[in-house]
Amino acid sequence: MKFLTDPEGKINTQVLVAVIAAAATLGTAIIAGVFGLIQIRAANAPLPTATVPPLAVEIEGPSAVALNEEERFEIYSTDAIRAEWTILDFGQGDINPFRQADYVWVEPTNQDSIGETYVLVVTVYDAFGNQATARHDFEVVEE
Repeated sequence: MKFLTDPEGKINTQVLVAVIAAAATLGTAIIAGVFGLIQIRAANAPLPTATVPPLAVEIEGPSAVALNEEERFEIYSTDAIRAEWTILDFGQGDINPFRQADYVWVEPTNQDSIGETYVLVVTVYDAFGNQATARHDFEVVEE
């Protein structure tokens, strides 16, 4: 540590200040480098992607519907905003807005439909344009 003292053995304050300043500068450069590397790594990290829950729909209702009697079919979908339903040779409709649970009433009135099986098909749509479909079979029986 001779470089810190002058020829008379006293501490040279100018040299000491320069050493402290150099150490501080080196420390600052190391810290800035570490944070720079962290920022570069964060900038190159993949962006988080939004996950959309899968859209689903369920239909609950009877498997037999009596002629000239109304039956209710419940439709459930937690993420749907709109639903379309159809029963071939029977009817169709649109439920907009869909409220997570809704229903469709069915009342067969044609005597010739006794013994026939019909299929209620419900397709729901979410805000992202995804769709899901469910089917429910029922038979028309005598009163």
